[in-house]
Order: sequence, then structure tokens, then C-alpha cells
Amino acid sequence: MQINTSQSSALSYINTHKKESEKELNKISSGSQISNTDPAMMQIAQVLMSDATIMGQGIQNANESVAMLQIADGTLQNISKMATDLEALNVRANSAALNNDQKAMLQSEFNAQVKVINDAMSQASYNGQSLFGKSFTTSLGSSEISVNIPKLDTSKLELGNSDALKEFRDALNNAFSEIGSGMNAYKNSIDSLLTNRTNTLSAYSQMADTDIAQSVSNFQQENLLTQTSMFAQAQQSNINKNRVMALLQ
Repeated sequence: MQINTSQSSALSYINTHKKESEKELNKISSGSQISNTDPAMMQIAQVLMSDATIMGQGIQNANESVAMLQIADGTLQNISKMATDLEALNVRANSAALNNDQKAMLQSEFNAQVKVINDAMSQASYNGQSLFGKSFTTSLGSSEISVNIPKLDTSKLELGNSDALKEFRDALNNAFSEIGSGMNAYKNSIDSLLTNRTNTLSAYSQMADTDIAQSVSNFQQENLLTQTSMFAQAQQSNINKNRVMALLQ
């Protein structure tokens, strides 16, 4: 009776270490320490990874929007320089020393600059979409950011019309403000999303990722214990066999 009890205990010990070694081997092969037998942990990990994925897409969307606004901002920078040229031409045209031909040349240059401004706005695009005169809404996952890129009205720009030039300059500054506010909003959101995504992935990693080095060490230890136990069991079986044979003689 004592022999059977000892054998049962040894077999149980062997099975325990065998299961542990198989568990560590599964971790090594899958890279995840969450077992299918732990649905609650699996659900939490899946939610964390889903949140991190959505935040990652939100970051990508925001970065694309920043790139779009940078194109619009660069266009406005060039338009601002041309607006300064228009203002200088307007001052120059008010000189009493100019004759009619010279004034006509200034008018022609003024008109050409206005056309360049209009061309710059119409040609400014991102991924095939015109930028000026459009409103854009970008989803960041749990929130949205909307930005308006106003189209500047050049229809009133005329040589000698100082009020129209001032209105154009005010509209230009307003466009700069709109785009600048949008870029700041996107950049702040990107910083926040990056921090939240890093923390979320860290939480997921703590829950789901396997420490491969530790799992290899655990597997080797459990495997060694299993082999040792099996060897001891075989030795015990041989001893028991010899005892039985001795009793039969």
C-alpha cells in the first residue's frame, strides 16, 4: 500500500512540473503570458490594445493634418511677402513725380502680383484636396478637431486703394491665426495621445507580454525537475520490482 501511495505522489509531482514546463514553452512560442483559461485578463488586454491602436491612428491623423496646415502656412508666408510688395507698389504709385507710363507699369506689376496670390491659393493642396476656403475635421479617436482655412478675397485689391490693402492684410493675419491655432491644437493632442498610448502599451505589456528570458529559465528548470522526477520514479519502480522478485523467491 505504501508503495502505491508513493508512486501516485511521484506521478502527480511529475505531471505538475510537466504542465509548468509546457506552460512556459507556450509563453515562449506565443509571446503572451495570458492563458485562454483567463478570459477576464484576455478581455482587459484586448481592450488596452484596441485603445492603443485607436490612439495610434489618431496620432497619424493629427500628423497628417499638421502637414496639411504646414502647407497652408507656407503658402500664407509667401502671400504675406507678396502683400508687402503690393503695399510698396501702392506707396510708390502715389508719387507725383511718376508719369503715366511709369504708373501703367506699376499697375501691370500690381495686377501680376495679385494673380500670383490667387494662383498660390488655388494650387495649395494636400493629397489632391484644395486647402484654402475649406473646413476640415479630423478624428483623433475619442475627440475631433476642426480647422477652417479661409480663402483670401483679392477682388478689391487695386493700385491706389489703401483701405482694400489694409483689409487684405487683416484677413491674412486672421488666416495665420486660424492655422496657427489649429496647428497648436493638433500638436497638443499628439503630445497627449503619445503619452496616453505609451502608458496604455506599458500596461498591456505588463499584462500580456512575456519575459522571454525568464520563461526560458523557468522552462529549463521545470523540464529538469520533470526529468529528475521521472528518473527517480524509474529508479523507485526498479527497486520495487526487485523487492517483489525477492519475496517470490
